[in-house]
Amino acid sequence: MLTGQQLVTVALPLLWPAAAVILLAAPWINQQLVACEWLGLAIPLLFIRRLKGWGGETLAVLTAVGALAIAFHWTPRVLASSLDTSLGIALLIAAPIILLDALRLAAPFVFAARCGASPLQAWLPAGLMAVVVESLMPAVFPWRHGYSQIGWYPLIQSADLFGPGITTLIAFAHAGVIVSIVRARGLMGRGDDGGPSGRGVAAAALVLCVLNAGYGFGAVWWWTAKIAAAPVVSVLAVQANPDDADGVEAIEALTLQACASRATPPDLICWPEGSGGSYSDRLDSLADPEAVQALSREPRRGFCPLQSQACPLLFGGKVFVGHPDKPRSLFQSAILLDASARVSGRYHKRHLMPFGEYVPGATWSPDIRRLFPTKEPLTAGSHPTVLCDGGPARLGVLLCYEDMIPAAAQTLVSGSANLLVSLINGAAFTVPLTLRQHRLLAQLRAVESRRFMLRCASTGETCVISPLGTIVARLPLQVRGTLSYETGLLDDRTIFLRLGEHLFPVCCALAVIAISFRASIRRRPASGVTSLDVGVDEGTLSDRG
Repeated sequence: MLTGQQLVTVALPLLWPAAAVILLAAPWINQQLVACEWLGLAIPLLFIRRLKGWGGETLAVLTAVGALAIAFHWTPRVLASSLDTSLGIALLIAAPIILLDALRLAAPFVFAARCGASPLQAWLPAGLMAVVVESLMPAVFPWRHGYSQIGWYPLIQSADLFGPGITTLIAFAHAGVIVSIVRARGLMGRGDDGGPSGRGVAAAALVLCVLNAGYGFGAVWWWTAKIAAAPVVSVLAVQANPDDADGVEAIEALTLQACASRATPPDLICWPEGSGGSYSDRLDSLADPEAVQALSREPRRGFCPLQSQACPLLFGGKVFVGHPDKPRSLFQSAILLDASARVSGRYHKRHLMPFGEYVPGATWSPDIRRLFPTKEPLTAGSHPTVLCDGGPARLGVLLCYEDMIPAAAQTLVSGSANLLVSLINGAAFTVPLTLRQHRLLAQLRAVESRRFMLRCASTGETCVISPLGTIVARLPLQVRGTLSYETGLLDDRTIFLRLGEHLFPVCCALAVIAISFRASIRRRPASGVTSLDVGVDEGTLSDRG
């Protein structure tokens, strides 16, 4: 019969990875479970010495796979719908995608373990490496640890200083504080945690968290006053799926109904991505049906939205260059019409969605394209065009996938945009959680740039995000409706916009290189001592327990 202590010894190697899996996935299921992310990061930091060697590194990867499989369990179904294939084939495609993301999640802990970091110290090398891999490693669904903190919005205000990377480092700092508390109370054994240097790194986690919270509450107070004093424009967003049989008609009917109920027309009407037709780049007005018929192509050839519009309309469609049957270029675009239906400007999508709008690696081998057929190859735009019809609003338009990419919004705001607008066709995302997670990955764009962000989606989530990263107005998911809001226009340039998105990850990369170099120096003595200032000896038996 095993004693209680023996049962703990046997069960612990199984329990802590399972607990980390559940806790790391929790904030992606429920956005308010921010502290679960800290606990999920703290657990592998507490057991960092168990992650040495191939066995420990394999355990780290498996734990990451489990967390991501729960958090993004919708991936196979969405791929099956997007690629029009079976669920079995979609699972085969999803497996390497999840594995690649798992390597991103596991790499920080593997790095800290290889450096010999003690539990008290491990948050720093792990957090720095997390910032680096999130910035460098590609991902189909570009999540970051910092996005899990958005539910407690004062914590993410420092994104206007250093971008999304600082929010990830702050998440690891909170985990470091939890590790310090656990070790101080002797719950996991005290052991040798690096002496004064180790305790200094642990104290730095607390200091960083306090400074971040202080800056966050100060920023909330400051920007709340700025928002109240900003000029406003009235916007109307229409949510309906244009891919439905009566989808476009429903969008038009909802628009006319909403405008008829107002004393004055809105300053801007927004329709979702894919709600317009496919037009030649030579078409400069949609007021003449004959010209539109001659200079457009299927689908929806000749489509003229809102025959009697009284205000500017922004909608998503396609723009082609060359002959309609065999265009030289075909862009996914946002088209802005003025009140007389003249084209005020076009923005071409620069960041295409992997597997949905282009197939990664298809240019290397025709066989890859045959494995993942797309309806028609799209061309990526090359310029961050800001749209304006002469009014006070200068629109930085993001098309669907782009609102998850910091650089997409950053370049538009740097080009004078004072309002971000995201047009989305998420009809392939039939799982409501997918739509909420897409919005979650977009929210930080408003904080980084300190701009209001209007999201107009076919099935959701249509909402207005304030420059504080909070949702101030929204429509329910997967329903038809309209959202009206008085949106502020801000022109301030944040430090993040001035410094660029690469500075903070580069600084973290240099710190990672320094830590790696120091670790390699400490391993050189013939005695085999492997301790270093950011990582000490193997610890006591209590540490291993």
